[in-house]
Amino acid sequence: MAKDKTESLSSYTVYDRPGMAWINVTSPSADILAEIKLRFPFLMDLDLRDCLPPYQRPKMIARQGYIFLVLLFPIYHENTRRIKVREIDIFIGPNFLITSHTGELKAIRDMAGCFEDNVPSCPPEYVKAPVDLLHAILDTLLKDCFPMLTHVANDIQELERRLFSSDQEESEAVRDTLRIKTNVVDFRQAMQGHKRVIEKFMVAAPQVLKLDGMKVLYEDLINHAKEIWDFLDNDQKTIDTVFESYTSIINYETSQATKALSAIALIIFPTALVAAVFAMDSEHMPIRGYSGDWWIMLGLVTTTATVVIYFLKKKRWL
Repeated sequence: MAKDKTESLSSYTVYDRPGMAWINVTSPSADILAEIKLRFPFLMDLDLRDCLPPYQRPKMIARQGYIFLVLLFPIYHENTRRIKVREIDIFIGPNFLITSHTGELKAIRDMAGCFEDNVPSCPPEYVKAPVDLLHAILDTLLKDCFPMLTHVANDIQELERRLFSSDQEESEAVRDTLRIKTNVVDFRQAMQGHKRVIEKFMVAAPQVLKLDGMKVLYEDLINHAKEIWDFLDNDQKTIDTVFESYTSIINYETSQATKALSAIALIIFPTALVAAVFAMDSEHMPIRGYSGDWWIMLGLVTTTATVVIYFLKKKRWL
């Protein structure tokens, strides 16, 4: 029986096992892809270029002798509580699997560690073909999405509690809401193509690969992708509803404050007008010069203010 072999070359590692080879590229560059092209000359240059930035859309392309897949996966940063999207490019043939990514996907790092250390409990110990390894990688990547869904759901619940508390700063609430909405949007961007890509892969795979009973396992991957998408759809509706409710409250409070300020201005303007009239330096100004003229003027100003306040109360503007 052939012996397992691992060959590490700078930014990519070759894991040779009986009947298959896994090349794991962690920092794709033009030079590394050129080396891979030398080993697999039938890989199309167009597909290899897709491994370089910028990100590609999720897709599956069946070629002569191999299948090329592009998938996006989310990663969660604990410090910033932000979700970022990372791409993984996959070439799979009858006896090889090539994965190209930035090295940030924990599931692939763990899988590579299993190959390097020959850990008996790891899935690679039972992998016999590239299609088995691809399933193990995708299964782990998809299952890693569920803890992120929990983070998002908890963030939404905490935001809802804080938004409707009296001591919440408005600017902080808006920042947190935008962060969570962005997380949901990025998460959805990563997951929206999985179901379609895996379904197309299952149709094209028998022409290149031997599934050997793997169909049921790949259908499980589709179910995982659908379940994640349903959770994300619910999260998006929830955060939108919470933010709309919070915005409605802010708008109501703003309109109430504006109404109060307008009422105060409406009270002050007539009284100021009456006072200004009596302040005119006119030779024949009525009332002025009579005994108690100040009290008469004050009474007129007070009466004007009272009439305006009564009018505002009647209109329910106060």
